[in-house]
Amino acid sequence: MSVETCLEGLLPALPCHVGDPDLWFAESPADLERAKTLCTECPIRRECLAAALERQEPWGVWGGEIFDRGTIVARKRPRGRPRKNAEPNPAAA
Repeated sequence: MSVETCLEGLLPALPCHVGDPDLWFAESPADLERAKTLCTECPIRRECLAAALERQEPWGVWGGEIFDRGTIVARKRPRGRPRKNAEPNPAAA
């Protein structure tokens, strides 16, 4: 069995091939976290991440990681500027 044949049978079951494909390229940090969570059970997660790194993907969720401007980031912050009067962090005091 060739790799292509194996992948053809597997693709419909992969999380990124079920539902809304825009979830993997969402602007909302909550949606991106949801996509990352769906990747955790994916059987080709490592291969997906390796291929995304090799292709230098500019953005999206690949292999359970968020790419932003070609760099893996832990979390994506919301659009816009941070609040001017951010709530104080009690742990920092």
